[in-house]
Amino acid sequence: MTFANGLTVREPIVSIDPDERRLAWSSQGGNTTHYNASVQALAEGGKTRVVWIADFLPGEAKPAIEAAMDAGAKAMQAALDRLEAEAQMVLPV
Repeated sequence: MTFANGLTVREPIVSIDPDERRLAWSSQGGNTTHYNASVQALAEGGKTRVVWIADFLPGEAKPAIEAAMDAGAKAMQAALDRLEAEAQMVLPV
C-alpha cells in the first residue's frame, strides 16, 4: 500500500469473510511495530455502516494512523458515491 504522503507498507490479508462482509489485515513497515486492522460493512436501515478497527503500537503513532484512516474512509465514501451515481444513471435507448 502506498499512501498519499508516499509512505509504503506491506499489508498482508489475514482473513476475508464474505458472509460477514469483513476483511482483516496486518501491516509491516512504516511507523508501527505492531498493526492489525479489520473493516466490516454492516447493513443498517437501507444504508451501509462501515466499522474500521485498528490496533497498533506504539501509541505515539495515533495521529498518523487516525489521519490515514480518515483519508481512507473519505476515499471509500467517494468511491461508493460514484458507484451509486453510476447505478442511478439512465442510459439512452
